[in-house]
Amino acid sequence: MSRLLKFFSDDTRQWNNRCPECGSCITFRLNSGDFGATSIARCGNNIMSTRDFPRNESERRKMRLCGWRGKAVRMRDGSVRFKNSDGRFLIEW
Repeated sequence: MSRLLKFFSDDTRQWNNRCPECGSCITFRLNSGDFGATSIARCGNNIMSTRDFPRNESERRKMRLCGWRGKAVRMRDGSVRFKNSDGRFLIEW
């Protein structure tokens, strides 16, 4: 139980969570709380991300699409940081 408490404390660092290509939020699912755990991360505008599609066809044409993919990595303090496909961490804004 004490292991879980450290992940939800106020001192957990907040990293950049914006797509480097379009600026949308990055979506990911990282179930493991272990240091170094990884999962796939995608831009929120990626066609594979969960999204609501408008019924109106003219509104669907306005939807932005972005193909950025990377990895979500669990850090030692429990926070999550993102890497590009080349293995480098995203720069902080």
